[in-house]
Amino acid sequence: MNTHDALLAIYTFYDDFTADFPVACRSGCNTCCTTNVMATSLEMDYMVKWARPFTDPGISDRILSCLKGSVYRPSSTINQSASRCLAGREPVYEHSMHGLGACPLLNRDGLCSVYPYRPFACRAMSSESSCQEAGSALMQSFLVTVNLAIYQIIEHVDKEGEYGNMLDFLIARMKTSGNEETSRYILRNQELPGFIIPPDELPRFKSFMRRFIRVPVGDLKLGDYLPQSPRIIS
Repeated sequence: MNTHDALLAIYTFYDDFTADFPVACRSGCNTCCTTNVMATSLEMDYMVKWARPFTDPGISDRILSCLKGSVYRPSSTINQSASRCLAGREPVYEHSMHGLGACPLLNRDGLCSVYPYRPFACRAMSSESSCQEAGSALMQSFLVTVNLAIYQIIEHVDKEGEYGNMLDFLIARMKTSGNEETSRYILRNQELPGFIIPPDELPRFKSFMRRFIRVPVGDLKLGDYLPQSPRIIS
């Protein structure tokens, strides 16, 4: 199975799905573009292959500078957290704090230099009102539910891979001093344990998944990349 093709199919389907949702985000709005972007190794391999961020002079120095400050590093993956919730266990305590720095992949004009190949965490971040004015993002509840499900699915597609802060992944792929330290912050991915869906959103979510699994990926469909009849708990 070609996981890069599956990832691109997920991105394309998500872009089409969210096209009718109201959004205030515009080119140059980068409030959510911080040093706290999480991603899987699949997403980072895809981005590095096609966006080639390392051709940007000084990018390694900017990334290393960010990593010397406070950046968020998760204690568990999305599916690990979901697995604990489905088992009725408390989530893993998060020791890390979110940093305040801007993403080093922004160019001088405040635009994303890898925009077409950005990870899902960036694609999923939207708001119905200006974050700069309101102080935070405003998103419909069902879109939050869908976003979490897509996070889980991408991790499952990359189940043999890893999860962590985007900047740790990037610096680990550079031949530069300081990249050895980042490996201890990278987590192993986990297979999809199931979805936890609010009861009032369950019919709509099932309809969403019926569309999702039929999306073609070459001779396959996205459903072929998922467990048969994934568990859904409401």
